Amino acid sequence: MATLLDFIVALLTSIGDLVVIFLRDVALRGDPLALLVFLVGAGLTTAAVVGFGLLVVGALADGVGITPPSPGRTPSRRDR
Repeated sequence: MATLLDFIVALLTSIGDLVVIFLRDVALRGDPLALLVFLVGAGLTTAAVVGFGLLVVGALADGVGITPPSPGRTPSRRDR
């Protein structure tokens, strides 16, 4: 059975492999369209992971009772 440490090592290793694949198979081939598609895909994937991570952190914080200040409008004097 895989442990959490095995998972993290495999994840970091795969990130390193992805960099090597990017350099060897995409960037050094000289095809600008392939490079653009690869970078756009990587950017979209990163944005999705970061967005989901923020939602998870917010849900966990809400679950333990931590309420961050609202960036919305401040309450009026009548509502205080």
